[in-house]
Amino acid sequence: MSNLSSRSAIPDQSASSVEGARNAWSLSRPRLLASLALGAIVIGLVYKGPPVDEIAGIHLWFGLRGPISGDPWKWIGVGLLLAIVFGVERLGLASLLIRRPRWVDIEWALYLFGGAMTWAWLADMIAPQVGNAGIEVVLRLGVLGILVLTVTAAVTEEIVYRGFLAERLGALFGARRWAPWVGAGLSLAIFVAPHLAFFGPSWLLHQFPTALAIAVIAVVRRNLVIAILVHLLTNLPILFLLF
Repeated sequence: MSNLSSRSAIPDQSASSVEGARNAWSLSRPRLLASLALGAIVIGLVYKGPPVDEIAGIHLWFGLRGPISGDPWKWIGVGLLLAIVFGVERLGLASLLIRRPRWVDIEWALYLFGGAMTWAWLADMIAPQVGNAGIEVVLRLGVLGILVLTVTAAVTEEIVYRGFLAERLGALFGARRWAPWVGAGLSLAIFVAPHLAFFGPSWLLHQFPTALAIAVIAVVRRNLVIAILVHLLTNLPILFLLF
């Protein structure tokens, strides 16, 4: 009886028994810890890019410069995380919350996008981001560079932080109803650090509320596709600053 009540708190149990078994909460403790350890190595050493520019005369940044130089490594890192999910965890894409969204999920995404744009407008009225060094660096990429950067960020960051880290960190706390929220909070803190370092303190006022809302919607709707969609839509308006 106690086993049944504890499993009822695991996310996705309301969908189906098959779907419910395909998440981080179904992993044994040793397999979960192994996955997190390998994931931490991938995120720390691959996803962020190499700590040096070249080895034996081979340029490790693929000849790219600026913020876009890390994009190939972000895709490589995501590929390695998928290998961990498939090979080590023996789980599927659903364990990363990657599943087809329903119309109600799309509605949530659109509402969140509208709210994010409203907040961005209000924040800009309160404290305009004038002379932000991070934004200026991004704008120098031009239209194509910004498009590549925003698509890469939306897809890879959501898979890494919301799909992989949040779910597995939450699973560390067992089958408790608050565990997914703890995982989301921990992964959000890790997500904030590099953004704050690159864009400065103003990022907390202008972009953090949207990042928080995306983390919440991922937990509530259990769907990474809409998190990626919102992330992409809220990043693209930076293009308007070019004109």
